[in-house]
Amino acid sequence: MKSLKWLIVFVILLLQSGCWSKIEVNEQIFVLAIYVDKGEKPGTVEVTISSPLPNRMMAGQQAGSAAANGKPYAMITRSDITIPDTMRTIQKDLTRRLNFGHTREIMVGQDFANDGIGDLLDWIEKEPNFHISSFLTTAEGKAKDVAELTPLYEQMPAEVLRKMNLQHNFFSTKVKECLIARYSQVGFATNLMSIGFTPIPSEGKTEKWAGIKGAALYQGDKLTGTLPSQEARAIAWNAGRLGRQAYTVTWDGGESRASVLFDNFKFTKSVRMTKQGPRFMIHLKTSGNMIYKKDSKQRKDTEVSHIVTNLLNSKIESELNSALRMTKKSGSDVLKLGLLLEWKYPRYWKRVHENWPEYYRTSNHVQIKANVDVINITNQP
Repeated sequence: MKSLKWLIVFVILLLQSGCWSKIEVNEQIFVLAIYVDKGEKPGTVEVTISSPLPNRMMAGQQAGSAAANGKPYAMITRSDITIPDTMRTIQKDLTRRLNFGHTREIMVGQDFANDGIGDLLDWIEKEPNFHISSFLTTAEGKAKDVAELTPLYEQMPAEVLRKMNLQHNFFSTKVKECLIARYSQVGFATNLMSIGFTPIPSEGKTEKWAGIKGAALYQGDKLTGTLPSQEARAIAWNAGRLGRQAYTVTWDGGESRASVLFDNFKFTKSVRMTKQGPRFMIHLKTSGNMIYKKDSKQRKDTEVSHIVTNLLNSKIESELNSALRMTKKSGSDVLKLGLLLEWKYPRYWKRVHENWPEYYRTSNHVQIKANVDVINITNQP
């Protein structure tokens, strides 16, 4: 009983002793986004970090505006031989320690991605505070240029890019998926971002504006090609990344048209072995409401629904076939059919996995079937 009494006293004293290994928040720089480009000097890499400035994030301040106290975020750019060296170069000029525990957005420039992002993935794997759930996107030009976008609805560009990924307009690719694809010798896709100037009436001037142009295709850790918007949407559907989307079809020589809003995208993939090799089947399924209809011949709703359904099935299959042709040309298995083949036929996979990109590029082995259900018809406008 006496021993128990002393044990309770010891525990109470221990709990009152406080934290002996704490790190003060005001001694940290919380890096929200990292932009990686090829350096100007051969053999170098350029890294830009973006972090908030808490002393400038005032309530009521217009997002991204250059108020009297300046912008509520900072961006620092440095170059060196490797990414760890560049981070060390950035750190040596700062009064606070870099903290990557809150980094949620990584963007790579096209030139850097063409040479391969393997060094970046290696650094992320070894950085203990880095989250592999961070989003990875690709810039059409330099990643640093996209970092200069105008954060109209948010306080900083990093938050704009993060929320664009969360909308699932196309892709929301995470570092974890890139690592899996790299070690599995299959491909992956990311959003392809572009930057330009556009008039913003609320600001009374022209500002830099970033948008999703399409998809960037990777095989292993190298950028191998890109996809335009329609094909990117088809691949995003099959990657399980697509959010709410509207599809429009026309008939009667363009005089009749209808738009259907889909918010329930499903897909299945299967493979069977034949004498000619593996044959893959991709089945796309979705349902949605017809939100717009213009029928020049005043047909019945059932007839219009039948026409729209057939046209949408044909359109979706055509877009995915076009996208697959482009991924084959790039040798990028972004649908990860190789992983499906490995799971179902591991012995066959052992024979072809070393040359899988070339096999994927030259084989005609994918069948596509779309099944669209239009569940509501609007009134004739």
